[in-house]
Amino acid sequence: MTALDTRADAQAEPTRIGAIARVGTMVVLILAALFTLAVEVLYLPIYLGSSQLAGAGPELVAAPLAAQPGSGAVPVPITAVLAAVVNIALVAAMRTLTDSVRVAMLPVMAWTLGFLVCTFPGPGGDLVLMSEWPTLLLLVCGVGAPLIYVFQRATGVAGR
Repeated sequence: MTALDTRADAQAEPTRIGAIARVGTMVVLILAALFTLAVEVLYLPIYLGSSQLAGAGPELVAAPLAAQPGSGAVPVPITAVLAAVVNIALVAAMRTLTDSVRVAMLPVMAWTLGFLVCTFPGPGGDLVLMSEWPTLLLLVCGVGAPLIYVFQRATGVAGR
């Protein structure tokens, strides 16, 4: 081996390590999208105000936990705003690792797939996401905001 060959191998090794670290970081960002989706879905039915919950009778195992419509409690889907901000941050972080828009959108694709899984009933028939406007708002904010961000970055509109 010549000195030139040794130097070329030394430069190739950090590149491989850098590529492995980049892929590992991308996987962590995709898993972070799924983790934040779980938090956003679980905290979506937050209500502001007070209401009277029905008392649990002896025949009921658990009293209803959600406030009834018209009881003075107002739904505040703050996690929809959180979904928009976090998904934009995840896409921006992915853009630092890759130049491909498709790869940069992988966290949003994973988030959307997880959202769709949450819409299906569980084995006991329980639903995580109800058919109400906060669920639609969560979907629009979680997918729409990163798409607008990527569109603005791709067309250069954001700098104006």
